[in-house]
Amino acid sequence: DDLSLRVPGFLLMSSSVITLNISVNGNDKWIAFEFEEMSLISDVCCFIRRFPDAAQGEDCGLFKLHQDPTKGCWLKMNATLKNCGMKNGDLLEYRTRIRRLHVKTLENVIKVILVDDSHSVQKVTESVCNKLGLSNHEEFSLTVNGNNDNCATHSLDDKLDKLRRRYQLGDKVNWLVTHKTLKEQCVSGSMVVTLKKRFFFTDQKLDRSDFIQLNLTYEQSRNAIIDGTNPCTKEEAISFAALQCHIQYGQFDSSKHTPGFLTLTDVLSKEYSSVEYIEALICNEYQKLWEIDKFDAQYKYVQLCCSLPRHGTTFFLVDERKVAGKYISKKNDRLHLFGIGKNNVVRMDVKHKNIVSSWPLSTIRSWSYDSNLFILEFDECSENVYAAKTTEGEIISDFLKCYADIKSQSLLKSNVLVTDDIQVVKNLSYETTDDIQVVKNLSYLTIPSREENEIVLQDCAAYISFHTLHDTHDIKLDFS
Repeated sequence: DDLSLRVPGFLLMSSSVITLNISVNGNDKWIAFEFEEMSLISDVCCFIRRFPDAAQGEDCGLFKLHQDPTKGCWLKMNATLKNCGMKNGDLLEYRTRIRRLHVKTLENVIKVILVDDSHSVQKVTESVCNKLGLSNHEEFSLTVNGNNDNCATHSLDDKLDKLRRRYQLGDKVNWLVTHKTLKEQCVSGSMVVTLKKRFFFTDQKLDRSDFIQLNLTYEQSRNAIIDGTNPCTKEEAISFAALQCHIQYGQFDSSKHTPGFLTLTDVLSKEYSSVEYIEALICNEYQKLWEIDKFDAQYKYVQLCCSLPRHGTTFFLVDERKVAGKYISKKNDRLHLFGIGKNNVVRMDVKHKNIVSSWPLSTIRSWSYDSNLFILEFDECSENVYAAKTTEGEIISDFLKCYADIKSQSLLKSNVLVTDDIQVVKNLSYETTDDIQVVKNLSYLTIPSREENEIVLQDCAAYISFHTLHDTHDIKLDFS
């Protein structure tokens, strides 16, 4: 009793006391603790550290257990037990938040990196990129290798996987949701995650001397060319294959590099690997590259990829139900690839890889999803709706939100004077003022430019100031 009374908030005689069962250091012994419900999590951890067997250090925390592994969560240190929804009898684990994460790069090198298990995937990715020497961490994210057997699957997944194999679309990429933790997405300590580039804003400004960034971007660009997710012409495919040969095999040697030395499926997509005499054309282009080194070839490969119209677009196989407000009745017309790029979203024909529809990101008004359906709404027209069956609705939503965040943060951090009408994309609650319209989900702050006004974006989205001849009007924006 004396020990508990020394810690603020632990007044056991209070009427708002709750009993929690806590396992210290992950052992099988559960100890019943009584705390006032307004106690801070940081104070609770400080109290537990006074036990002889408890782990010490600021990296320890409380993890709330749940029968559903996706609903277990770390408690925030600055929150109270009441705010965390703690009830009598809840099970908690007191243990270190630091875990080993096995990260595979696209070079098939697995690195073990220590990360904070309580952080979101976005923060974990930032930590991984910093330790690997990658500066633009906001463009990267993590994928799970193969299917996660610890999490439930949907019957629609099996159907779409069969169609993916039928149309030779390559393996499905299992992206992790950025705002959730690894624990919430069933990523156990033994699992391997892959670091991949997810957003493509800086490829055209890639630093030739940044070998780590260059090599990683090249590896992912090459994979997209070979698996067909970044379609190109036959002439472009030959150029890509020749550059890849120069990178892998070095300078052209006429005694070694003759037709027959290549496995064509390693350098070409299935669309071109069976074209007659194509290996001879590749060798002909290969021998022209004798003046450049490996890194120049990688840089040239990436820049050539950047010139392709679908570079950086992430595609999802979907079963469409409604396009432009009209229902699709024929089953054969429903299957499409839905793509998200840095400037627009597209519909691509699954057979011929042709773009059939495209909408700028700035025209998206809102979106929603459930376990097997994703819906997009465009502009002010109620009929301009896109709906598709997919189990990746949460991932698609995450992509759209992250693209919106990167665009708006880039604009807001620039702190530039606005001279034309501008739309800042952000995820906010609905609110309307004279010159600002904020809509639910994907939102736009539409700021008309006026000759007599100067409009300045300040403090990284904290305020927008309207400077008139007589006064300054500040509107605070709540991004919570």
